[in-house]
Amino acid sequence: MKKTITISLLSLSILFLAQCAPKPASTTTANAKAPADEVAAIKQKYTQEQIDHGKAISISTCNKCHNYHQPQEFSVAKWERVLTKMIPKAKLNTDDGAMVSAYILTNAKLN
Repeated sequence: MKKTITISLLSLSILFLAQCAPKPASTTTANAKAPADEVAAIKQKYTQEQIDHGKAISISTCNKCHNYHQPQEFSVAKWERVLTKMIPKAKLNTDDGAMVSAYILTNAKLN
């Protein structure tokens, strides 16, 4: 009898502790924007002159370390991951990095 109670309590403890374990992060968020909506928001925030300046910066800066990739080669989601890493590596200031992102993302594939 004592063995059965011990096993039952141990089983319940394991189940309880399993419920307290951290949950894996969700792959989608409620606040995530669709790529087309994100591009539209960027176009409202930046002027065409700023986007064109971002193009000039990206061509001159990105070619220093690797072959230049056209924005249309990758999706908005892929470019966001790439730009997050590459803008600091290129040592772009905040404004220049934002204009490069605006140029790349407004010309990237939407899917």
